[in-house]
Amino acid sequence: MSFSGVQYADVGARINAFAAATFLAHAQPLLFLEKMAQTQYVPKNKSQVIKWRRLVPFAAAMEQLVEGITPSPIGVIYEDVQSQLAQFGSWIPFTDVLVDTHEDENLKQFSIGASEQASLTRERIMWNMLVSGTNVIYSGTAVSRPTVQAPIDLGDIQLATRALKVAFTKPITKMINASVKIATSPVDSGYVAVGHTNMEQDIRALSGFVPREQYSNVTLLSEHELGKVQSIRFLLAPHVTYFPGAGSTTIAGVLNNGTNVDVYPLVIFGQDAFAATALKGMDSVKVAVKQPKIGESYEDPLGQRGFVAWKMWFSAVILNQAWIIRIEAAVTAL
Repeated sequence: MSFSGVQYADVGARINAFAAATFLAHAQPLLFLEKMAQTQYVPKNKSQVIKWRRLVPFAAAMEQLVEGITPSPIGVIYEDVQSQLAQFGSWIPFTDVLVDTHEDENLKQFSIGASEQASLTRERIMWNMLVSGTNVIYSGTAVSRPTVQAPIDLGDIQLATRALKVAFTKPITKMINASVKIATSPVDSGYVAVGHTNMEQDIRALSGFVPREQYSNVTLLSEHELGKVQSIRFLLAPHVTYFPGAGSTTIAGVLNNGTNVDVYPLVIFGQDAFAATALKGMDSVKVAVKQPKIGESYEDPLGQRGFVAWKMWFSAVILNQAWIIRIEAAVTAL
């Protein structure tokens, strides 16, 4: 049987078994979008369709009461938002020679790498969902993505904040704990903006920017938090994507692909704007670490092959389009 996995000669040069629990422990701190999502645990043996339900807000009761007359009751209306669960996974094969003779802790490194891959997969799915929102502001004089040529400015931030407040968007006041339990912790109130790290210099240049180092007794939302402007807290990470060469042909002074301006989305949202299944519990992510073992199977009688594998069900969805707004801007070249 041919083998296309990791062999001794594939790595530069200690090997120990690695518990699946460490996989989850390593994966969780890498997630930050999910910490601010409305989450729902997905049990086994249930439908692949996951549903979130919200009560439609009541209108103001403006009619005065008349003595002795009971007013008509109001109806209760719910809105359902649903999403289809999908399965994701990957695996890393390796040989018994690698396990028996190589000096590096390869299984540990494979497991760490796999946990990072699972985290990145979840974050990228959530990011793709967030940038698909229908509310968008284009920087400068742009009216569409292909006309973007200006970096972000304070006016863009204020316009986004105004739109969120008009839509009765609640600021983020809680986020999920980085633990094995689905629970939340309170955080300082504010809207959250997420974007690529290339936007850092332009955000720092915004009038009124306060770096996180100057916070006073404020709990950081994530290690990726950069700082805040007015009621917006900025989280920048290199693994969120942008749109290379999707902007204007005016390329002087901004990052570009040699022909067109690169367009960077900055997604701003409030509490309960989006939802996702949670990376917690044994039914959310399945992990397997298989050591090569002689005589264990007919397919591998000599115990020459092992693997590290992971598999998960996941879904993410926007719950309220009005509570998410995206600014698309250029980034100043340095």
